[in-house]
Amino acid sequence: MYFKLKKHKEGSMKITLAQLNYTVGDVQGNFKKILKEYEKVADEAGLLICSELAISGYYPQDLILRKVFLDKHDSALNQLIEATKGKACKIVVGFIARNETDGNNKHFNALGLIANGKLVFEYHKRLLPTYNVFDEARHFKPGEETGVFEVEGKRVGFLVCEDAWAKSTPFEYAQDPVEDLRNQHLDLVIVINASPSNIGKQQERYQVVSEVAEVTKAPVVYLNQVGGNDELVFDGASFVVDNVNQLAIQLEAFVEQTNSFELSELVNLKANPIALIEEDFYWQQTVLGIRDYVRKCGFERVVIGSSGGIDSAVTIAICAKALGPENVTAVTMPSKFSSQGSVDDSVDLCANLGVKLLNASIAEEFKLSVERFESVTGEVPSRITQENIQARIRGRILMEFSNHYGGLVISTGNKSEMSVGYATLYGDMNGGVNPLGDLYKMEVYAIAKYINSNAGREIIPINIIEKEPSAELSEDQKDSDSLPPYPLLDAILELYIEGDLLIPEERSRCERIVEEFAATEEEISRIQRMVNNAEFKRKQAPPIIRVQKRSFGMGRWLPVAARY
Repeated sequence: MYFKLKKHKEGSMKITLAQLNYTVGDVQGNFKKILKEYEKVADEAGLLICSELAISGYYPQDLILRKVFLDKHDSALNQLIEATKGKACKIVVGFIARNETDGNNKHFNALGLIANGKLVFEYHKRLLPTYNVFDEARHFKPGEETGVFEVEGKRVGFLVCEDAWAKSTPFEYAQDPVEDLRNQHLDLVIVINASPSNIGKQQERYQVVSEVAEVTKAPVVYLNQVGGNDELVFDGASFVVDNVNQLAIQLEAFVEQTNSFELSELVNLKANPIALIEEDFYWQQTVLGIRDYVRKCGFERVVIGSSGGIDSAVTIAICAKALGPENVTAVTMPSKFSSQGSVDDSVDLCANLGVKLLNASIAEEFKLSVERFESVTGEVPSRITQENIQARIRGRILMEFSNHYGGLVISTGNKSEMSVGYATLYGDMNGGVNPLGDLYKMEVYAIAKYINSNAGREIIPINIIEKEPSAELSEDQKDSDSLPPYPLLDAILELYIEGDLLIPEERSRCERIVEEFAATEEEISRIQRMVNNAEFKRKQAPPIIRVQKRSFGMGRWLPVAARY
């Protein structure tokens, strides 16, 4: 497709990047968010650029199959079009384009250019990802035409997210939209995205955009959205490279931000790439993920069990940062197996964070449960039964406080525990969302140290960081009774769960740890079997905020009733 629009002034075009946080399904709210930014630049000639599926939010899933949803979506789009009447600025926006000819109800993931009350240009996403967390082919048809148009005297090429990744994904596509832009004599390439964040993703984006710039010989705008939607977190981190493929503009990660620039001045701009240390990335990703999950689900408060251990401590710190400490209620629930130190550590932690702590001892209720079991069966409950009784009493108590105070229960299990099933169904797995479920145990420790270092004081009590991990569900219990040392366990798990996605340096690090611990094939196989056998638990777990390249949930699809 090729169109012309009115020229602004020779050699210049103002571009405004709108890195915004959208809510899936809230088409009116999303429209108002876009309109607010548009009104700031409406009278100035140029482009306001918004991200992929900005009207609907990404990803609307089977909402796309509902006519009433599409009608509301189209109404919001038409309102946006109407808002540009008589205005100089144009809008580039992602939306759902109807495809009335397809009986399977598959529409298009579209990009539109809106100018002076009209949708003057429409481009359909050509590459529809169906790997990892994506399943766009379920709802969309791929576009067929290359997107090039002329606006304000500039030839502009358009891509939608995956269109730029043909050479960089595990999926083999039959077409390459970037190659189709070669030799098009472009002045600019604009890529609108809903690109989920995971560790290492920003570096991959730099590489992909660099390849686009090399092929097209033009500056490239990479515009991403920001915010959490269910398990996915979008980090924003939008950027622009100039005509010699140098980073000219870099927006912040994990915050809403707008930025305007003149295309003719791009060559004079220089920016530094985002280079977060891992702990900073984990912290910001989980804080944003929790903040948006809780609030977009309609909650204001959360309830968390505080065991005095590292996982609940870091979870409480994340929630306090995300929602404010006044919106977090922690509950310590000691039993006869709980050490006084663990209770004291919970007290110190919550005092450091300004979080309210309630004490609800389960000792008496646990004793009654054991006696009741014995009176009914004539047998003393086994050790594992007694351990799970405690976990389920605690889970019920948290749900009671949730019902009473209206707060969402937050689960605290880390990826190491979730991998091997070291968790109790309807007990410590209770919760509406889990911020640590994609972080291995040693990464949780790293975040705790980062929190203290970043604050310049002790937020997570040093006793919590240094104590040997224990669920404290039986006498003198330690995690090491049934699990290998966590550095080894994490390395085995990372290789097994994400091995095919690891870069060589990551794989080498994990293999080196396995070798240093002299892990046997038998031990490695045992851990892998534990992962396989725990699939039924993970299917019943709360949503997990995605951090790694492959997370449990929508990013890892395996059967339960199976043998492998």
